[in-house]
Amino acid sequence: MSEKFWIQDFETGLDRLRVHFRVKLGQVQEIIVIQYEAYIDGQWHAIIRFDEAHGFFHRDILFPNGQQEKITELANDKGLALTQAIEDIKQSWRSYRKAYEDKYYEKKEN
Repeated sequence: MSEKFWIQDFETGLDRLRVHFRVKLGQVQEIIVIQYEAYIDGQWHAIIRFDEAHGFFHRDILFPNGQQEKITELANDKGLALTQAIEDIKQSWRSYRKAYEDKYYEKKEN
């Protein structure tokens, strides 16, 4: 089994996609993490994460206060699940960032 890992910077230089998974004979065997990260106030923050931790494929929505919301995702075909998660982040990262920043700066004001 081999591992595939990369970080893709988005055009802003302040946003990136982290992808890490395992393959065997060309088939995705395990999705370790697909994560959107944003650089805010001098540090990287994980905002959306897809993984198979806890025994099932799911999306974690991460909040500045440390809380997480888990949403179960279908993953009958891990290769397709990997592709769909990457596409979700590439298409929606701006709205994910805005929602996170709204809560982040609200928290800082209180």
